[in-house]
Amino acid sequence: YGGWSGAPGMAAEPPAKRMKTGPGINVANLVPGTKEYFVAQVKCYQASGEEQKQLWANYVDLYLGGIRDPARHDAGTLMEFAVNHHLAPPSSASTTPVVMDPMKEPLVQRVKAFQRASPEQKEAWKSFCGTTCDPARHDATKLQEFIIMFGVP
Repeated sequence: YGGWSGAPGMAAEPPAKRMKTGPGINVANLVPGTKEYFVAQVKCYQASGEEQKQLWANYVDLYLGGIRDPARHDAGTLMEFAVNHHLAPPSSASTTPVVMDPMKEPLVQRVKAFQRASPEQKEAWKSFCGTTCDPARHDATKLQEFIIMFGVP
């Protein structure tokens, strides 16, 4: 895995991240049957409660190789889940914008890089974080605790 090296003569910083779809999207602009629609539908379903979030997690662990981000699956796969589990259409009521604290972002990126380095390091994070595996969903204090405890570069 090579890191971002930048083009010659340019700053060695990664390109800006693309805005995520999901929480905070304008569901009025979604076209039923599209991948974006199904991604929003699954994300809204997960956001509707812990039980729904866990059902999605169990489903992807069992059938989809543990990849929990709906945007990383094709429309057919998402549609199958939506139909089989009777998901409601995506609703703006269940979407809320997620704004990353600029002081937390570097901590989140360090933890994510640590996880990518090896299966053992990924497992260390999973053991530490409990059921919420996304580092962005933890506060900066918890991320710093992990970084210190495991000597995360």
